[in-house]
Amino acid sequence: MTFKSKTIVTIIAFSLALPLHAWRIFPILSYGSGSGVLFGGIVNHNMVPPFSPVAFSTMAYMCADGSAFAEPQVLFPAGSGIVRFNVNYSVDHESQFFGWGNDGDDEQYENYDAEIQEIAGSYNFSPMSHVILTGGLLYRHSTAYNRSGYFLWQLSPSEEYRSRWTGGPFIEGDFIIPVLLSGYISAGYGLQFGGETYSDADCAMSVFTPIGTSTTPAFRMKISRHLGTSSTPFCFLPSMGGSSGLRGYSDARFGGNWSLLGNLELRQRIFTVAIDENNEIGLSLVLFGDAGQVADHLDECRWNRFHLDGGIGARFSLPGGGVLRADFALSPEGLGIQMGLGELF
Repeated sequence: MTFKSKTIVTIIAFSLALPLHAWRIFPILSYGSGSGVLFGGIVNHNMVPPFSPVAFSTMAYMCADGSAFAEPQVLFPAGSGIVRFNVNYSVDHESQFFGWGNDGDDEQYENYDAEIQEIAGSYNFSPMSHVILTGGLLYRHSTAYNRSGYFLWQLSPSEEYRSRWTGGPFIEGDFIIPVLLSGYISAGYGLQFGGETYSDADCAMSVFTPIGTSTTPAFRMKISRHLGTSSTPFCFLPSMGGSSGLRGYSDARFGGNWSLLGNLELRQRIFTVAIDENNEIGLSLVLFGDAGQVADHLDECRWNRFHLDGGIGARFSLPGGGVLRADFALSPEGLGIQMGLGELF
């Protein structure tokens, strides 16, 4: 889960973690030049495996322009695995559509408002050594409205702007690399029904090479494929940008059926402070670089079509489990600021 800000002024009230028995509350305050003041918080309870008897977390915020976001989730052990239920609700005002493809001008875009709801349930388990599987159902709804302009909308491969529900199964798998490298290979596929169908598939490899006890270089390569673009609700069209791993660019800056993404990070733990025998807080700094591109056909991908960015980030370890992420990236199109729960990969 992520949210964005477009100014350097970002204040995280991390020090105001309020223990309410086993519950933790973290207020968040920031300012964005587009959305204005943002206020919200993180609520965290028992987010440490095996999540027994039950774990809960959510990030929720509202902006001065009326945008809002909330994503509560509940986890609990069942049998040899973990059950997870989560709901995602967001309202975004003045979202930007830059057209379709790997190019375009970041100063030329159309605005629109969007409302999205997602409901998902899944079961996560390990059927054998080094393998983790997740399967479940995802139902989603979206509406794109108050669209401005005309020209760029003609480039959209989908005209599904109206209110629409879709739903269907998804499956994800992780294979933990057992020798030589510390890391994992992950793959996923999701199919959505509701009128016409559309689907997504992706595969990624993540590698971590610890140096000592506090320094970890990390690398990820990811390839994604979208099918049924013309029947996909506009808000769920495949895209690449700040919130999807190309951190120096606007959200959904580029759009295409295929996407290639690479992320390189150098993670350095600065300190860790124990609050009690079960909880601690900590700070880590991250240097990173990203490279990504999109295309409608895989044979259109070229080395000279990658978009690049680089920057610095901070990771705050939260009592009760979880990590708050803040990344600041520079690209040829300016400064991008991305925040969210959990590591990018």
